[in-house]
Amino acid sequence: MAVFELFKLDGKTAIVTGCSSGLGVIMAEALCEAGARVVLVARRIERLRSVASSLESRGFTVKFFQCDVSREEEVVKTVAKIVDDVGRVDILVNNAGVTIPSPTTEMKLEDWERVLNVNLTGVFLFCREVAKNMIKIGEGGKIINVSSVYGLIADDTPELPYFVSKAGVLGLTRQLALELAPYKINVNAIAPGFFPSEMTSPFISDLDSLSLTLSKIPLHRIGMPDDLKGVIIFLASRASDYITGQVIVIDGGWSIW
Repeated sequence: MAVFELFKLDGKTAIVTGCSSGLGVIMAEALCEAGARVVLVARRIERLRSVASSLESRGFTVKFFQCDVSREEEVVKTVAKIVDDVGRVDILVNNAGVTIPSPTTEMKLEDWERVLNVNLTGVFLFCREVAKNMIKIGEGGKIINVSSVYGLIADDTPELPYFVSKAGVLGLTRQLALELAPYKINVNAIAPGFFPSEMTSPFISDLDSLSLTLSKIPLHRIGMPDDLKGVIIFLASRASDYITGQVIVIDGGWSIW
């Protein structure tokens, strides 16, 4: 097979959660550009409409569904609606995530639970429901879970539940890869470093914070959309058929210290 054929996603259907802004939009755009039909999922419906409209204006085929990934009933119903609408799911990108910064000694239990429920339980719920469809269809599939460099390292940022949840995503990815391997479903993760997003915007706008962050990154820059797109297409395509249970770190070298 010609090398470029390995990366084509023509005829594939992908779900991207957390697709109302930031990395989710970048990944949805990449999947569209590679030929996939993309289903956008997020909690904020107006943002979803805006993202969908932008992608459709470029000639891409997209659909969108509102869903809070931390609520089991919503996830079950949303995946059922998607499957009823598009017939099958070939690719799942679990990207939805939140953080609530707070020193651990001052953290409220409800904030801890909110972060874990979105960042980890939400990944589990979407994996569970989408895997059912992939197994039923019987043609394999690709699941890509978005962790973080903070799932691999410690830092002086007071966001304990975020670190814990993103480390949990890596454990979930490895175990699920083993469970789903007999069905030819590949499960991998990415661990982005510092990319522009709603979550990182306060740090980017503060020159002192930005300078401190850049000092930790050997390539001395923040990540850009093209740094993410290629990795997503690789893991979503036939090019990665012999890779499962792995994490690709996209952090400019931050985690090598």
